[in-house]
Amino acid sequence: MFTGIVEELGEIAAIERGAESAAIRVRGPLVTGDATPGAATAVNGVCLTVAEHHGHTFSCDGMAGPSTRTTQGPLRAGARAYLGLRRP
Repeated sequence: MFTGIVEELGEIAAIERGAESAAIRVRGPLVTGDATPGAATAVNGVCLTVAEHHGHTFSCDGMAGPSTRTTQGPLRAGARAYLGLRRP
C-alpha cells in the first residue's frame, strides 16, 4: 500500500473515461522512473495500482464511482497532480 508521501508534482498526460472506469496516464520523471506494473502509487492522494509503464509515463485504471467522490473527478489532460510511489 502507498505510504502517503508526495514525491513530486507531475502531470496528467491523458485520461480516458468510460461508463464504469477511467484510465489515467501520468507523467513525472521521479515517480515514473521507478514505476513497475503492480506497484502502489498515489495520484492526488488516491491510491492506485500501476497497470502499465511507458518510458516517462505510467497508467492506472480506476472505477468511475470512487473517482467522482475524490480528487480524481476533475482531472483532465495537462492538469498538475501530486504523485507518490511505494518504495520497497
